[in-house]
Amino acid sequence: MFSNFLNRYNKISKKYDKEFDISKNFLFDLICRKNLFYRSYFSGFLTNLILFCLSEISIILCKFKGIKVANYFIIFKDSNGEIDFRSKYILDYINLKKTINIVRCASFKDSIKAYIKYPNVIFYLSISYFKKPFFDLNNKNYLEQYQIIHESELKIYQKFKNIFSFLRIKKFITIDDQRIMQSFLKICKELNIQSTGYMHYKFTKYVIGIKLECFDNFFVWTDYFKKKLINVNKKYKDKKIVITGFLKKDINKKISRKINVLYLIDLNISFKEISKKIVLLSEIKNINLMIKLKPQKGGDIEWENFAKKKQIKIFYKEHLDEINMKYNIDYFICTISTALLEAPSYSAMPIKIKTNNDFADDLVKEKLVLLVKNNKDLLKELKKKPNKSKIDKLFKKVWGEKKYNGNFVKREIQKILEI
Repeated sequence: MFSNFLNRYNKISKKYDKEFDISKNFLFDLICRKNLFYRSYFSGFLTNLILFCLSEISIILCKFKGIKVANYFIIFKDSNGEIDFRSKYILDYINLKKTINIVRCASFKDSIKAYIKYPNVIFYLSISYFKKPFFDLNNKNYLEQYQIIHESELKIYQKFKNIFSFLRIKKFITIDDQRIMQSFLKICKELNIQSTGYMHYKFTKYVIGIKLECFDNFFVWTDYFKKKLINVNKKYKDKKIVITGFLKKDINKKISRKINVLYLIDLNISFKEISKKIVLLSEIKNINLMIKLKPQKGGDIEWENFAKKKQIKIFYKEHLDEINMKYNIDYFICTISTALLEAPSYSAMPIKIKTNNDFADDLVKEKLVLLVKNNKDLLKELKKKPNKSKIDKLFKKVWGEKKYNGNFVKREIQKILEI
């Protein structure tokens, strides 16, 4: 599926010059027939106006403070304004008082909490709100939609370029969010700003944002991910790649008689198709089945009602560390999630369900997951506890032997961000 989409993208993208790099991830999404919901609504005018004004105040204050480092991160809805946990391994060692903090948050309530909790906050989505169209794009074909989206992204890029230029920003650091990275990298290149990225997701040829312009510095978890990054974008051979090492996971040592299975629901996945598999698993006596949704989905009513009816434990905001501290998970099951790679670090076996979605098929070729083709194979695999020696082999392939060292990461970040 994705290989066909990529072939189509490669042909079409040649028609657009380098100026379009800031928006080519949207072109790929449109070719993949994703629902982008790329528009602004009048119903959000007042809240976005408030956040925009607060952002402008922060920009002026940062000018007086002489702040020269920009920092972009994500805050999820219903997170009490907390920084996305995927950024913590880097941002724990950055003094946020000395950076202008560009926050992506879709919730007004959490945005206000973030503004109170963190210094120097500006809101990416409130700035982009006034640069996006207020009309529906669905009545246009995908190339017409792309042209409108690109023009909006150009306006957003120009606004942030003006902000960076006004503050005379010298350094920029961000989570590798492909929705924004090429736009900010273009700004960095044009204003001679040193750029630093850090990973939160696996690298693949299907993530368009990682394949174009490069960060000057990139923090990756292990040597495996360094090789994957360079494989996707050969230009990273000439860039500084810092290997942080893997974070040792705290695991619930209590042995459960039942087989604990965590089913991770990927984005853009059919509820009807997956719920049938989950019902089948939930009816097996020896299996303690749990469901985890992506934090982006928040409280999904359809899944919530389903889980309540079938008496299945469901997780929304909790990340894998929290879940594994409560339960000794034996198997992670999903289709494309990064959790397939993380599973061995929790002493769990990753199982990939075979579908027409080939986004993570590289993991099958690399023999980093167990592939199941149908319900019969899945049930057969879950009849017993996973083989520990197999899990250890998978762990070594991906995570190696270098452990995360906070002092080392702190030194590297401070060296890079030093003005």
